[in-house]
Parts: sequence; C-alpha cells; structure tokens
Amino acid sequence: MTRATKNAKQERPSKPARPAPADDVAPPTEPQDPQRFSRTGWLAGILRERILNGTYKPGERIREVQLRTEFGFSNGPIREALQAIVADGLAERAPWHGVRIKTLSEEELLELFQVRLALLEYAAELAARNQVETKAESTKAIRREMDAAFGRLDDTGGHPSFNGRLSQWLLTMAGNKALHEVWDKTMQQTLIYVNASFVRAHTRKSRALIYDLIDAIGAGDVAAARTAARALTAQTILDLGLNGTI
Repeated sequence: MTRATKNAKQERPSKPARPAPADDVAPPTEPQDPQRFSRTGWLAGILRERILNGTYKPGERIREVQLRTEFGFSNGPIREALQAIVADGLAERAPWHGVRIKTLSEEELLELFQVRLALLEYAAELAARNQVETKAESTKAIRREMDAAFGRLDDTGGHPSFNGRLSQWLLTMAGNKALHEVWDKTMQQTLIYVNASFVRAHTRKSRALIYDLIDAIGAGDVAAARTAARALTAQTILDLGLNGTI
C-alpha cells in the first residue's frame, strides 16, 4: 500500500449513523403559542365576569366580530374563550345562532337551586365542624370582604362584585375537595341569579343571613350554619320573584 492510498483511507469521512427505526422516534410535539393560550384564558375570564355581573343577559348572543373589534384578537383565542364559558355551563352554542348566554326556565332554576341548597347546606355543616387553625382569622377576612362588596352595592346600585367569593370560602372551610369540584362544575351558573337577586331586591335580609352563616361557621355551630344556609337560599328565591319552594 502506498503512502498516498493510506492517507486517503484515513481522510475518508465516516458513514452517517443509520437512522433509528420509526418506532423508536418520538412523535413531534405540536408547537404551542403561550401568548395565544394566555389570551384565551384572560378573555374567558372577562366573559365570565360579564355574564355573572349582568353585562350579558340570559339569552343574549355574544358575537365573535364584536369581540374581535373590542380586543383585537384573532378567531382562534376568541372561539376557545367562548368554548370555555360553554363548558362552564354559562352559555350554550346553538346551530346558526352562535353562542348565547344560557337561559333557564323557572322550573329549571328552581331545580338548580334545590341542588345548590343541598350542597350549600352540607358544606356549611362541614365548615362548622371543621376545626382549622385559621378559622377565626378567615371568618374576619370574609366579613370584611362582604362589607366592602355591599358598600359598593349601596354606593353604585350595581353589581355587588363578590362573584362566588362566599361559596368559595365556605367550600374551602369545609375541606372536601370532591364537594368543591362538584360545586365548581355545576353551580357556577347560579351566580348569575344570586347576584341579580342582590341588585334587584337591595334587601337587608339576605345580608343579615350571610353574616349569620359566616358567624355560625366561625363559632362551629352546625345547626345554626345549616339553618342559615337554607334561609339564605330561600330568601334568594324570594328576591328573584320565583314561585316555588326548596
């Protein structure tokens, strides 16, 4: 072998590695745009707030073109945000009519409040029985929040601005995750009507019952907590002008 031949073999590039079989190759992941998904979540939050505070009325259509004009988003995030509120049970998608705020008949609303009462009453019992270390501090905090919300209601005559805060506090104090999940999945749409009852009636009765419920839980009085939960739900039904009992 000549020196030139030996050098040529040494300089010859090595063969490329054989590609792995198809089964060994991980499937490519679909690229995701974090900004798009944050826009979706943010917009869905705005829509939920508007539904719960009465900006969008039951039966009203939410038009994609109006959202595009208002927020400057593309169709993707807007449609995903609309689908999120449909999944929440706050709206429904009807053929040829787009997305509309869900409308409940009086019978459907009474049935929903019957379920709400069952969950609320038992959550109140669990919360009263639950001896958490932060109960006293938490009770004072939720009373302050209610005071501030009712103060805004008195000043503006509008929405009390505590969407679900009381029920979320109560469920947290109850300490039952399964109950909390059931409430979040099925009871959110009742907030539309609970908030409307405060705006419509401006009654002091519901306010007093709310404080009775908070104080009973804080004091660990199970019977009083259940009684206040039932009385508060009954007063909400009355303030809404519904004919029926729970």
